[in-house]
Amino acid sequence: MRRTVIAVGVAVLLVLPFLGTWLRRSPEARCALDGGAIVPSYRVRVQDAAGESREFCCIRCAEIWLERQGKRARAIWVADEYSGAEIDAATAYYVRSLVVTTPTTGNRIHAFRKQVDAEQHVEKFHGAILTNAERPFGNQGKK
Repeated sequence: MRRTVIAVGVAVLLVLPFLGTWLRRSPEARCALDGGAIVPSYRVRVQDAAGESREFCCIRCAEIWLERQGKRARAIWVADEYSGAEIDAATAYYVRSLVVTTPTTGNRIHAFRKQVDAEQHVEKFHGAILTNAERPFGNQGKK
């Protein structure tokens, strides 16, 4: 009887770390680069060269991940901060402002579907609309 109790106790001790990890896991999407939570209005989705989609918490995380891949992405989508809708990165208006979207990367680049929304962000948060080489994703997200 005593051996059974000890065996059950040891089994419980071995299972507890796995159970704790399983119970703490989050159903929400996590950033493919750093595992951070993804805020829908700053979300970036990249379809890699193999056709797999990866989600990121901000533009900077997606850029870092793309630099490490060494291959061109098939497609890149960003969230329009105003509506939260996913838009083609090549059609977005990008603004660099004082507002930090993700503290871990210090990302201050914001994406908008409409130029008027980008201009309003510039005025309200002391920013600038990015053009040409300043735009994120190099030639992968070029307008």
